[in-house]
Amino acid sequence: MYWCGCRIGETLAIEWTQVNLDARLIVLEPEQSKTSEARAIPLSSELVAMLTAIEPKTGRVFDGTNLRKEWVKACAACGLVRSTEIEGKPYDPIYSGLTLHDLRRSAVRNLRRAEVSEREAMTISGHKTRSVFDRYNIVSTDDVTEAMRKLELAALAETKKPVVSTQSSGDSLVKVSRRTTRKSLMALSSRG
Repeated sequence: MYWCGCRIGETLAIEWTQVNLDARLIVLEPEQSKTSEARAIPLSSELVAMLTAIEPKTGRVFDGTNLRKEWVKACAACGLVRSTEIEGKPYDPIYSGLTLHDLRRSAVRNLRRAEVSEREAMTISGHKTRSVFDRYNIVSTDDVTEAMRKLELAALAETKKPVVSTQSSGDSLVKVSRRTTRKSLMALSSRG
């Protein structure tokens, strides 16, 4: 789910007959997909290695027995969820934090960060419309910081005259005059 953005129901329905480890693909049938469309899901090297180690290769690939409770236990052990006890319900606390469904959002974000085209990312994750895809396309502070870094690099490339100095930590620091920055941004703008 983290690598491909596969839905929980789709994941749990996958049979070994649908897995081709040599081609590194799982083919979902239309009746297994929320969109009722067949879909080929590419597999990462890590997932291929994990699936190769599983024996026997019959029936369903993934076991969903107590999946959500086991997920919460694992996340709680890592400090990724909080548990709130409910009076009178000692075995049914309320959890807040990382959910299984969040893995789908992570997959979409990671596909975007890897600069996979939107159409390809939507095909992998099984999103049919852009509006729904956009709801999963989460943006973090790191993403917007990286976007600004890319913009600055593009502006500097336009001037081709950056002055680079090195901080004591070894990180490069680019120094550009205000006039050079303004000219670079104008070159990138629609009025440039």
